[in-house]
Amino acid sequence: MDITLRHTRRADGVTDAVRDLAPVVLGLAPFAMLIGVTAVRSGLGAGTGVLSSALLYGGSGQLTAITLMGSGAGAGAVLAAVTLVNARFLLYAAALEPHFRDQPRWFRWAAAHFVVDPTYAMVTRRTDLEDPTRFRRYWLTAGGVLAVAWVALTAVGGLLAPVLPASSALDVAAPAMFLAMLVPQLRARPAVVGAGAAAVTAALASPLPSGLGLMCGIAAGVVAASVTPTPTRTTAPSESPS
Repeated sequence: MDITLRHTRRADGVTDAVRDLAPVVLGLAPFAMLIGVTAVRSGLGAGTGVLSSALLYGGSGQLTAITLMGSGAGAGAVLAAVTLVNARFLLYAAALEPHFRDQPRWFRWAAAHFVVDPTYAMVTRRTDLEDPTRFRRYWLTAGGVLAVAWVALTAVGGLLAPVLPASSALDVAAPAMFLAMLVPQLRARPAVVGAGAAAVTAALASPLPSGLGLMCGIAAGVVAASVTPTPTRTTAPSESPS
């Protein structure tokens, strides 16, 4: 009976990951397709878009790299921009460290590739992943399935690029869907302040060339979130019974 219970708990980690991931993949589909379309229209080709999806595994970093490479930016500028855009993953990794601490070495090295916005959001919403085995199965399922879907949808975008109009609905749908996923996660004050500062700065700096407006927005968001204090909860003293 104990074996059956352990098997059920482990299987639930896989089932829960697939269930949680379904709406995430649906929401990210336009974003992944947009990367494939952008890669083709920038002259880099669908192959570059698909390869970047597998290697970078981060939509904002991919889109930044493809856009800069398509506009003729140098390797140093592309690397600096992608590093800045993906700097938030260091914060995610620090927050996830307790889950990785008791994992096998192979998992700590390989599974770090799956530290991205959707997987981080999925894990932080759950409170039943304290067991290392359950977390490992949940994380590998979520990250692996998301990676396959992300690469496949990028390829679809690359294939559809020649037949889509120059002003595609994907240009609006992708950011909208991304924001729809992000907004529910903005509960803490630093996150709200950082997101607001990033949005305002990016909008004001949008006329800058070579994606510098986006970089300025990200930098402003990171700084604003870092300097914003997190309010501490104070517990009201309980009244002594009379």
